[in-house]
Amino acid sequence: MNRMLFAIWVATLCIVAQAQQLTQTQLDAYREMMRHSTVSAVPDSTQIAPPMCGYAYQLIDVQTADGLNLKTRIYKPTTQGPWPVLVMRTPYTWLGLEDTDRLGQAYARRGIAYIVQYCRGKGGSEGVYEPNVNERSDGLALVNWVADQPWCKNIGLFGESYTALTAWIIADILPEKVKGIFIHHYGVDRHLSAYSNGAFRQDILTAWAIDNAEEIKEKPAKPDLDKVYFEQMAYMPQQQMDTHFFGVELPWYRDWISHTDYTDPYWHQGVWATLRSIPPKIKVPIVVVAGHFDHHQEGTILGYNLLPEETKAKSQLIVGAWNHSHIITPQIGRFDHATDINLTTLQFQWFYDLLVKGEEPKPDVKVYAIGEDKWHSLSSWPMKDNSNTAVYYLAKDGKLTKDNRQSSTFNCQYDYDPTNPVLSIGGETLFNSSTRRGSQLQPEVGYRPDVLSFVSEALTEPLLIAGQVKINLHVSTDCDDTAFTYKISEVFPDGKTYNIRTGITTLGFRNNPLGARQTYEPGSQVELHVESLPIMWQLQPGSKIRLDISSSDFPQYSVHSNYAGVWSAQGKTRVAHQTLYLDAQSSIEIPLLK
Repeated sequence: MNRMLFAIWVATLCIVAQAQQLTQTQLDAYREMMRHSTVSAVPDSTQIAPPMCGYAYQLIDVQTADGLNLKTRIYKPTTQGPWPVLVMRTPYTWLGLEDTDRLGQAYARRGIAYIVQYCRGKGGSEGVYEPNVNERSDGLALVNWVADQPWCKNIGLFGESYTALTAWIIADILPEKVKGIFIHHYGVDRHLSAYSNGAFRQDILTAWAIDNAEEIKEKPAKPDLDKVYFEQMAYMPQQQMDTHFFGVELPWYRDWISHTDYTDPYWHQGVWATLRSIPPKIKVPIVVVAGHFDHHQEGTILGYNLLPEETKAKSQLIVGAWNHSHIITPQIGRFDHATDINLTTLQFQWFYDLLVKGEEPKPDVKVYAIGEDKWHSLSSWPMKDNSNTAVYYLAKDGKLTKDNRQSSTFNCQYDYDPTNPVLSIGGETLFNSSTRRGSQLQPEVGYRPDVLSFVSEALTEPLLIAGQVKINLHVSTDCDDTAFTYKISEVFPDGKTYNIRTGITTLGFRNNPLGARQTYEPGSQVELHVESLPIMWQLQPGSKIRLDISSSDFPQYSVHSNYAGVWSAQGKTRVAHQTLYLDAQSSIEIPLLK
């Protein structure tokens, strides 16, 4: 959540400086990047109600249903209650147990009590921390306790990332006093967060597991922030990474990496089944915040789209040009209006109007267009009624053309070696590799023989991409399974190139990411259809479109061994000889705003 992000940034700045001994120029550049953020430590005092009182801070224990005491930080106004109360639960403990929360102070001084509870096993709370498992029962116990307090007038839930999970997971069983929810960056379908067409999102989930596992008492050093935990993520078989490096088993992580199929019962029982079932049952107004370059974007937007229509009629979806840390990306061209929405201030005002003034929120779907530097109010996202599409065909000599007559029965070949994967340079689902995530300056065409590039002619007018970019490829390989990736980028007139969207598929899950694993006959030609995550990005006149085709995108996604079967069980690799067929059906479809 917002005040935690501020603490993260301060801590990260110190870590970066210590680990890499940054120069003053580099530190200034880092601070400049932080300036282009859509959150702040406290709301903008010029845009919200002025302070009306002091505050009182308490640290107490609140019991769970099974009798454990969880550390609970409470900020109360010094005026006579009852007051509105904001509630959030978290496993992140860097603010400690003292009176250190500036956001809590700001709310309490304006007549709204503010509560943060540490999850079991974290921050002095009793019990053992098992990610996700106990959040429903523990969250319900806290909210019911708050609702029973004589000083509680009504309640709002809020959170970001894992702390948003703690709100999602109880949103269908709320006491009457809960009037609204404001959450950022957490998906309601765990399989979608973990896998894309059979490829595991390692940068976020493997690194998160290492950093947050209570079983790992001593965390590994991060001497190179450009390659965080690359050694651990590349280890084979990945199912034994935990014992090899740390001498302990992480059963919950092994579950994530072993249950690859969406049809596997693992994803449709327990906490994951509960989480997926909740959005259609939500009755209170909710603000759902997603980022174009946040790794939870897909499932976050899904959560909003699953809401009942009567709830959408008083709810909002906000999709901005930021990454998981709410930092604007890319920082190129014009982005003056990208930070028009300060989410810290917006959250305060939304709760103030709802809980203090008793006003029902107005609905909105607001999406920012990169390049155009404009916010659009839409009826849905991705848009349901957008049929305007630009189609480009892959042709020989590295051309991307709108004329399919220039395509031919020409083939391109390259070798994919899993021991030398293409490293992620920019990506929408990266997090821990902070220097790689978002939209990044791309290498020049031909920088690797296993990356095939196709470039269009210069555009004569702007094109506003609005939705999911789709790639259609005809391919073959000499292995029984492999992967194919793509990346669409904008090449600006000065030659600088920035990625817009990426995509990946394995042959085992081709054209059916939510189905069961398929077989593939080596040497056979197959069609691949892969959609990207949605994006709103205006391509500029004079720019060109570049499409890169390869077979790896590490660490954004796990490296494919070129053997069929569960990826994490593979203990060896082999080189795959890939063929891309440049006929009239190998193309890219770009959705445009009408």
